[in-house]
Amino acid sequence: MKAIPYYHVDVFTDVPLSGNGLTVFTEADGLSNATMLKLTQEMRQFESIFLQKVDHNSVRANIFTCEEELDFAGHPILGAAATLHDLLRIGQKHSEWLFILNERSVTVTVTVVRHAQSYHVSMNQGAAEFGKILDKEETAWLLESVSLTEEDLFPGLKPAVVSTGLPYLIIPLQKNGFDAKIRITDLGEKVSALGAHFTGILEIPSSRIRSFDNLGQVEDIATGSLAGPAGAYLVKHGFQKANAQFQINQGENLGRPSQLFVEVSEIDNKPAGIQVSGHVVKISQSLFDPVLSAYLTELTIEKALPK
Repeated sequence: MKAIPYYHVDVFTDVPLSGNGLTVFTEADGLSNATMLKLTQEMRQFESIFLQKVDHNSVRANIFTCEEELDFAGHPILGAAATLHDLLRIGQKHSEWLFILNERSVTVTVTVVRHAQSYHVSMNQGAAEFGKILDKEETAWLLESVSLTEEDLFPGLKPAVVSTGLPYLIIPLQKNGFDAKIRITDLGEKVSALGAHFTGILEIPSSRIRSFDNLGQVEDIATGSLAGPAGAYLVKHGFQKANAQFQINQGENLGRPSQLFVEVSEIDNKPAGIQVSGHVVKISQSLFDPVLSAYLTELTIEKALPK
């Protein structure tokens, strides 16, 4: 049994050991969902991504947190695209990749910067979909659930569900974004009933975002799947201009400052797509021991057997 390679990169930064760490498994053919989940839990990153080559420039991708598989996420796709370029496009300055996910496909472009010390990677997340806007009672409940008050909310705005592949319940704030903390155990069920998967903090004056797992136990460092919806929200309400790139910040409070770049495109005043981009730097690469690889194969086969 051959060893399984994996690669560690930092995303949404051009400085090593900052931004959001990611593990990329480039040869995931045959691995079961249970095995991919176990590997993600072993690596202890917020997310890991598992790739299976389809053809010259397209891959099948599965994305996992330590708790579940996601149908879409930002920083794993950007980090994986940079990794593929580093491995398969040596000497080239640009490449383009198609990531085939569970429910959609995403096009990603990679550009070499700083003499191959880092990469600039951009994905087209498509146009944002706006869902439910919370009423006064729902807003009061939500703010209390995340340790915030009505005074923290940006005047005249209400939380709303926005998605570019993964629906977030965006909470627009004027201040105290760093004070947000989930204080209930059933937030996931409640936001799901509103049409969202996670909550996303958006502090408008600082263009700062935050996101957590639904128990509030793990905070994400830099969240590409939230940057698109947050950018769309900012443009819709006039805080940023369409067809111009702007920066969103995350991770400062975790000691991992990250920069996410967003451009919300409009044609004839109608949404045309959202580009989310950032830098990626290489950190390390390694192999799982062949003995462990054999164990993972057995685990995959066992999980696939009929009950």
